[in-house]
Amino acid sequence: MINQLRADLYAIGRTGPVLICLAVAVLAAALYTVLQHSLAAGDLGPEAASGVQVLSDALMVSLMGPLLFGALVAQPFETTSVHNSLLASGRGAFVGAKTVLTAAAVTALSLPYGIAVLIGLATEQEFAPAIPTAFSQLLAAGGGLDGGRVGEILAITATMAVLTTAKLSVCLPLAFVLRRPLVVMAIGFVWGFLADLIGSTAADVEGLDALVRLTPFARDHVPGLDATGGDLVGTLAVSLVFIALMGLVSWLLFRRADVK
Repeated sequence: MINQLRADLYAIGRTGPVLICLAVAVLAAALYTVLQHSLAAGDLGPEAASGVQVLSDALMVSLMGPLLFGALVAQPFETTSVHNSLLASGRGAFVGAKTVLTAAAVTALSLPYGIAVLIGLATEQEFAPAIPTAFSQLLAAGGGLDGGRVGEILAITATMAVLTTAKLSVCLPLAFVLRRPLVVMAIGFVWGFLADLIGSTAADVEGLDALVRLTPFARDHVPGLDATGGDLVGTLAVSLVFIALMGLVSWLLFRRADVK
């Protein structure tokens, strides 16, 4: 699996999707922060909030996350480069490496938003959330920066990033089954918006609420301004277990599947 990871990391440095998505995330996070300040300063009217939220992590990661699952997992099947990987490492190592790599890549998409929060708070300017995500609420809360505050924001950023990745990790087994990058991207994008709705609806059904809390789709797992260390650790644990579970499902689906 280590050799497969090294090969994938080498390929990432020579291909576009991952680096392009990370660059877009950095640009979107910067613009989103600036525009939220414009909303608070009155330079943009309230009606512009719907346009600003297009740059939020909720939309951008939901769009680019499935794209990365398609590019990193499904595309090798289209280019037939998967045959070399399977001969070199085997199916179990191949699935394990893809699970780790895609989880890391999708998690990285959220990190620029946390960095933007730190920079925004350091300016001591006012910000108005275009959409109530964890990063927008941190910005809107204001307050200065000290060591404890920086640690808190970094912890919430990491937790939110892993939580978002866990929600999108359903794309992993889909990529192994469908093997079409654009199809995986389309289904994953729709899933990114429906997942929370489905989770919230299921949580309101008696008997299902406890089950939903064991998944990343429970509303209680979204880190808020008053989240404690225990809350963040619990969310991270649920998210990482769910990602591992999606990796296991992928292996079960792929271990005896035909590869053309």
